[in-house]
Amino acid sequence: GRAQAVAYERWAARWSGLAEWFVSGEGRESQARLLRGRALGSIPQLLSVVRQLNERRAGRSDRSADFRTLARWFAQAPDDAARHRLWRVAFGLHSSRHLTVDADTLAERAASPEPASTPWGEARPLRISPQLRRTGSYERRGKPRKVADRGEAKRRLAEIAARQTEETRRARDRLVTGGPVRLSRIGELDPLAFQLFLRLLGDALATWRPGTTTTAATSGDGSMEIRLTALDDGSTAEVRTPDGVFSGPDHLIDIIDLTAGHGNRAAPAPVPLPAPREGASPRFTEDP
Repeated sequence: GRAQAVAYERWAARWSGLAEWFVSGEGRESQARLLRGRALGSIPQLLSVVRQLNERRAGRSDRSADFRTLARWFAQAPDDAARHRLWRVAFGLHSSRHLTVDADTLAERAASPEPASTPWGEARPLRISPQLRRTGSYERRGKPRKVADRGEAKRRLAEIAARQTEETRRARDRLVTGGPVRLSRIGELDPLAFQLFLRLLGDALATWRPGTTTTAATSGDGSMEIRLTALDDGSTAEVRTPDGVFSGPDHLIDIIDLTAGHGNRAAPAPVPLPAPREGASPRFTEDP
């Protein structure tokens, strides 16, 4: 009876161990599940190690290899001065210097300028206060400077901006054709209006393609629109300016000011034109 009980306990322990390997209990996971979790967690780590080994074998640099190489350079440096230079180049932990040039220094430089070709070692040095070198800040003793009144400068800038706006408006009004007209009938243009005309013409010609007979374009600021149509009557247009004569094949041109409500006007009636040459494109040249 005793031997039978011992054998029974031994087989029961074996069966319990086998069951605990596959079956989870309360508050306890089975050994098979734990092993599977550890294996799944080890796969990414193993792949990361393999990837690092492949990168090192392929010659890609890593931080540890860089530091070892830098340590070898330090060991091979001939003297302390070379090691100091290597330290500054590698880490850039040298002291910072902040410099503010005051009005007196600017006036002195204006009175006695230093040529740009002068080497740094031969140029006159700038005297820096020890307090500025030590603390990074320096304030002059005495009363603070008065706040500059910039009202007059702002007023002049406002006058310049208003004058430029008015000149641009007059140039737009000068170029508006009120309908399709021949380029030869534009007449003489002042320099500002002519510059605006060239920009509009460039926007239109930028959309011109082989075989194109008519095109339309809007200026970069969206303020004007130009419509250009090629003619085939062999006529030549000349636009006179104070700087010379701008000439080229005559075209039918329509310039619209979109900022003044002209863009809402009814489209002009189509003008019968002779058929343009196939593949013809405008070519303009400026006479000297």
